[in-house]
Amino acid sequence: MENGYHISPMPAQLPAAVIEAFDGVSVATVGHLLWDGFLDHRQITARQPDTRIIGTAVTIRLPSPDTALLHYLTARLRPGDVVVIDRCGDTRMACLGGNVGLAMAVAGAAGAIVDGPICDPDEIREHGFAVWSNGVSPITTRRMDPPMGQLNVPVTCGGVTVHPGDVIIADESGVLCVPRANAMTVAAAASKKEAVSGGRQQQLRDGANLSVLTGAEERVAKYLIPAADAAVDPTIKKNQEQGQ
Repeated sequence: MENGYHISPMPAQLPAAVIEAFDGVSVATVGHLLWDGFLDHRQITARQPDTRIIGTAVTIRLPSPDTALLHYLTARLRPGDVVVIDRCGDTRMACLGGNVGLAMAVAGAAGAIVDGPICDPDEIREHGFAVWSNGVSPITTRRMDPPMGQLNVPVTCGGVTVHPGDVIIADESGVLCVPRANAMTVAAAASKKEAVSGGRQQQLRDGANLSVLTGAEERVAKYLIPAADAAVDPTIKKNQEQGQ
């Protein structure tokens, strides 16, 4: 990669309507509807409990131990931004620690997603700054030569391509990137799914059977592989005999 810093303009922030549309939507709810856009949960995990963020993706590629560009970015962050950091495969050096986390928190950023380790997780929690990363490391990056980095370009994080301005939603279940153009469609479907799930939970509290509510009872009976009577679930057998 060419030495030096490549800087593109900050992306337009998400409209308030998009933020409101995703209000109350969990990452796992969208996981009932889509398979794409989810950062690898085996790599990127929450560093704090009971935290949920949604905001505008501000992307940065840091292919070397030089993190001057990340420090530069902290002075340009806006309330609601989510910093998405591509460490280009480096899982040894932490680029985000207590001071960087504090600078981002003071700027009003919603959080950071790091495809690499962080350090000072206790300090970051004290700052109230939400971070998802692929681990923790005591070894840190530096401001050093050669100067390298790209700001607000497409990056890869957790195996997903993230563009500046995309929607980032993150909670304890994981991290989701929704392309900006698809935001309202995904939000509408997810909100509907949340409402159904809430109603179903109430039915379960009232004594309903999940197997019946989801149609699993009927499906298993329909596709049951014939077996000896002793091996057949008596409930399914009874349903079959009654023609259900």
